[in-house]
Amino acid sequence: MSSQIDNRAIKKALNKVSNSEKLNRSVKKRSEDYQVFQDVFNKPTLLTLYSLFNNGTLSYLNGIVNSGKESNIFWGVTPEGNDVAIKIYLTVASEFRKRLQYIEGDHRFKNINTNGHKLIELWARKEFKNLSKAYSINLPVPKPIAVKHNVLVMDFQGIDGAPFPTLSETEVEESDFEELLTLITKLYVQSHLVHSDLSEYNVFKNSKDLILFDFGSAVDVSHPMSNDFLLRDLTNICKFFSKRGITTPDAKSIFTEVTENDV
Repeated sequence: MSSQIDNRAIKKALNKVSNSEKLNRSVKKRSEDYQVFQDVFNKPTLLTLYSLFNNGTLSYLNGIVNSGKESNIFWGVTPEGNDVAIKIYLTVASEFRKRLQYIEGDHRFKNINTNGHKLIELWARKEFKNLSKAYSINLPVPKPIAVKHNVLVMDFQGIDGAPFPTLSETEVEESDFEELLTLITKLYVQSHLVHSDLSEYNVFKNSKDLILFDFGSAVDVSHPMSNDFLLRDLTNICKFFSKRGITTPDAKSIFTEVTENDV
């Protein structure tokens, strides 16, 4: 009986995805995109999406926004008509095994199963928790809405399905550098988090603000490697702005200001 229910749920979820995406007609013309479609929408993921459709979190998916080795991002819509980003972590544990250093040593995730699919689900919950902490102190990050298994739903950062440009895609000024340092400091001091994967590729820039995203790697400041991760974040940012012709302080001196400790 349960398999019949599962099959009905899968068909309904697939129908929601297929009909709303419109990508089945256009996507199937491009084999690489169709492969993404097949890899992402497996049975467990479809069942998870079905539950999110069923409980009123989602109404439908509009299309793919970005794809990567670990996850794909889709533009979705809620029953209220609000745009959301749906991050579906690919159920291939090999990619996530490389990320264990961001979990082991974080006191929030002690004695948790990191085998197979459990590791992927843990990573989704980890990003949700990190976003929640940052959002709770009014940092400009996507608002986390829901997480279930390997699916994370959050506020969509963009317009009409097109995400805001990242720093790498825009002109930058000294004020952008200063604003980003303020956000890094606030994240460290008030949220007690280090982003741990910060670069010009995971900071959006809209007409008013910078927006931090991609928080899966973020660790608590008590993590034994948090200082190393913070220094790496700062080094990445300083290198980027320096290449754009903006004079920046030494990353180590910024580290000392943020942490009030020497490297």
